[in-house]
Amino acid sequence: MHYFGYCTWLDDAELRRFMPNAKMVTKGYAANHRLEFHAAADRTDRGWCHLADTRDAWGNNALGVIFEHEGHHFKDEYDDFERCFLTAYGDDGKMYECWTYRLITPGIPMRPPHFYWNHIPKGMKEWGFPEEYIQQTLKMYDEAAECPDADRPNPSAIPGKSAASR
Repeated sequence: MHYFGYCTWLDDAELRRFMPNAKMVTKGYAANHRLEFHAAADRTDRGWCHLADTRDAWGNNALGVIFEHEGHHFKDEYDDFERCFLTAYGDDGKMYECWTYRLITPGIPMRPPHFYWNHIPKGMKEWGFPEEYIQQTLKMYDEAAECPDADRPNPSAIPGKSAASR
């Protein structure tokens, strides 16, 4: 199976917490999708990454990495997130049918806590994403509401399924 990694899972250390044996296939993008930061539904405790495919995302490309992984990861469930399917266009010239996670109900634009946010620019730089894309992501982050508990520590070294443990 192919997974489209974006946002925090661009940081190899974070990806490995969830999918330790994933193999990178190629960098790529999801056409007419956009990375956004939102609270989950009506919650106001923190923001998360969201992969939007609404009208406002039209004409945007969300950059990411296509990974091959063991099929059992497709069954992993996380509070506030759903699986979605998309076609990713690889830098190798191929198209990949992928799945990824996105918020079920994106709430207000809100920044994630620092421990979560730090994976995003780190991963983008490690993968050599264009500076313009990194700056666009930083601008969207800056424009979102502040996380009320931005300095909270990562609640778990081993990710759980509940939002409280991630």
